[in-house]
Amino acid sequence: MNRNAAAALLMPMLLGVAALGGCSGAVDDQAAANNVAQAPEVEAIDDPDSPRAGNEDAPERLPTDDWVGRWTGPEGLFLDIQPSPNGKPGHYAIANRDTLDRQADYAGVREGAAIRFTRDGKDVTIRPGSGEETGFKYLAGKSDCLILVPGREGYCR
Repeated sequence: MNRNAAAALLMPMLLGVAALGGCSGAVDDQAAANNVAQAPEVEAIDDPDSPRAGNEDAPERLPTDDWVGRWTGPEGLFLDIQPSPNGKPGHYAIANRDTLDRQADYAGVREGAAIRFTRDGKDVTIRPGSGEETGFKYLAGKSDCLILVPGREGYCR
């Protein structure tokens, strides 16, 4: 075999080895450092099922909001407090049966730690209290109550 024939046979093999050397897995340290320095891009996705979704503009919960619901007195008397239909914080729709002969609806507004409304031309204040403060034996011993007229009118849960 002459030299030219041997070179012709070896040349493709040498070129193949040289080409494979480029795929050796050697790492370019500069390129790797550049990739580490860049923070990954993260897409923000709104999750409508998240407990905080849509609450960015939600008003702060008021202590009087815990009074929403029906409160009972003796002989079918009741006080029912609901959020106002206008949606304003601290405003309430009140249904009240304060005597056996009268049931009426009122608009209430939070004032400090109480709710105030007008009944028969007089301001009435709803505040928390005990069953003893209602003045009714039926409610004595209860602790989760609302008092309207101490010793004469109150409702408990």
